[in-house]
Amino acid sequence: MSNNSAGLPSSFDRFREVWKHDYEYRQDENHCPVPVALFAKEQRTGTEISMRREQLLSATRLPFGYGTDTLVTSYSIVAELNCLNMLNYPIPPNLLCTYTETCAAINGLDIDGLAAKRPSLLEACDLFGIPHTPKEHKAHMRDLILNNIKYTEEQWREIEKYNREDVLEEGAVLEAIAPKIDLPTALFRGRYAKAASPMELRGLPVDVDYLRGELEPNWQALRMYYIRRDDAFGLYDDDGSFCEDRLEALIDRQGWTGWPRTPTGKPETKSRTIGKQCKRHPALRQLQRLRDHIAELRLGKFLNSIGADGASRCPIMPFWTRSGRNQPSGRDVVYLLSLPSWAHGAIKPRQGWGIAALDWVSQEPAIAAGQSQDPRLIADFQNGDMHIRFLIRAGLAPEWATKRSHGPLRDTVKPVSIGVNYGISKYGVAAQTGKSLQWAADVLASYRHTYPGLIQWQQDVATQAAFDECIVSPLGWPMAVHAGTSRRTLYNYLMQAGGADMMRLAAIAAHEAGIRICAPVHDAFWITAPLDELDDAITTMTKSMLRAGRAIAGLEIPVEVAAVVRWPQCLGDVRKPDAKGQALWLEIKDLIRSGALHRTANRSSGYGAA
Repeated sequence: MSNNSAGLPSSFDRFREVWKHDYEYRQDENHCPVPVALFAKEQRTGTEISMRREQLLSATRLPFGYGTDTLVTSYSIVAELNCLNMLNYPIPPNLLCTYTETCAAINGLDIDGLAAKRPSLLEACDLFGIPHTPKEHKAHMRDLILNNIKYTEEQWREIEKYNREDVLEEGAVLEAIAPKIDLPTALFRGRYAKAASPMELRGLPVDVDYLRGELEPNWQALRMYYIRRDDAFGLYDDDGSFCEDRLEALIDRQGWTGWPRTPTGKPETKSRTIGKQCKRHPALRQLQRLRDHIAELRLGKFLNSIGADGASRCPIMPFWTRSGRNQPSGRDVVYLLSLPSWAHGAIKPRQGWGIAALDWVSQEPAIAAGQSQDPRLIADFQNGDMHIRFLIRAGLAPEWATKRSHGPLRDTVKPVSIGVNYGISKYGVAAQTGKSLQWAADVLASYRHTYPGLIQWQQDVATQAAFDECIVSPLGWPMAVHAGTSRRTLYNYLMQAGGADMMRLAAIAAHEAGIRICAPVHDAFWITAPLDELDDAITTMTKSMLRAGRAIAGLEIPVEVAAVVRWPQCLGDVRKPDAKGQALWLEIKDLIRSGALHRTANRSSGYGAA
């Protein structure tokens, strides 16, 4: 592939202009950007544009980028689109995110010193040997911009110089990765950024009066109530802090061998680790529930995410995972939908509006069925309950079996039906089901015999990926494959990455149809609309998701309306009693409002003794 004089491959010749740009911004009381300055540079002519805030406010659009033969780039395109949306500027048609394409270029590789396998602009410069601004200067400039509302003339010149340096560094990274960029898929990912930006700016509306007025003032008392009640092993001290040395002593005392350790030799205390240990040591289940639901929840980070307008906002971090899924997170904030499900009860639409959650039913198994073209698996998926159909085919349940009649057995084999997608072993099945290794081996063998097309497809995908040294999602998200890549990762990649493609496709269609998406979560969306438009919005969103499902899996994947909340109610007011987290939501609300926390606050003065 030849390079033209502008330093980009000939594939970019379809664009008459390529504009690199970057905003500097601070945040308002809703955690949304306040654009301070803009710098842009055209790749071929070298034309430069610099604008200060007053110029940005007096304009009605960018002074570049709107031609169909023009490409607009940035290192973090969603952040720039947030600024454009806050300025009410129209969005350019063709976008490319240099950050996303850098991630695509290195996805799956193990790179020493790279935090979370996702590079900042300075880390990307280091990857390609590009000189860059010192980290200390970048931190100084961020503090200057974020912590001031007005700037002196000298400060403006500093900001403009820094703004220009960012664009020049982004341009150098773009030139370094351009030969590896598949331009059509890059433009598709840029199109997704147009849908992602409004999600970040809109956020999830919450019941601020309850959170600020009742839950926050009682949070520590509430934590201590549950710690006193449920910490049977006394692993928390009188202030509610978890004591690792007490866990160490408990492990020694109980003779629990094989507990995973940190690099410093201490017992791991991650939720996933304790969850696994619960399968070996059921006495830990009460501790697991305590840690997962209350004790380790940092309410402050959630409250930090809530703006003055009552919406919880958090960067959705597109393409943060290897599979290309979002992984919402941010400095000093937490994503509401990543919190324990009881806390979701605080979701509450703003006055005169409604909010709804829609999700695909069995998204990943559907992708496995459609991609593998296993006729039995497709038939069982279309029948409505893959787990029951497997039981029947395997001779483990009669032909008339249903979820109601054979629920416990269905739940037992469910880890097999799901786990086969990522190559679960008999040891994994035994650990998840509590059954013997022989039972686990027999059921796994039965599953493989029942769905040979799926198993052969998995083997073919993994073998081809190892040969190609790369695996690519249906819509072009790549991952490098090397000797250290697990076959389990390869088995599962097309389901996870295909699910991410499906989310992007549905988000783009919905956004372009005028649907207001508040938040994405794995295989679901929360949307909002005025009350008189909510039912139509749900219908349109459902159609967008169904079309996206067919495009990726080749099958009709059902879409469930999981929740509908109409002002003035919150999710906790309408959620079904048996819904996940609802019992605890109601219990916590009752504890706060009944005064029970204050009556128990001074009990057990000797609590926490080892």
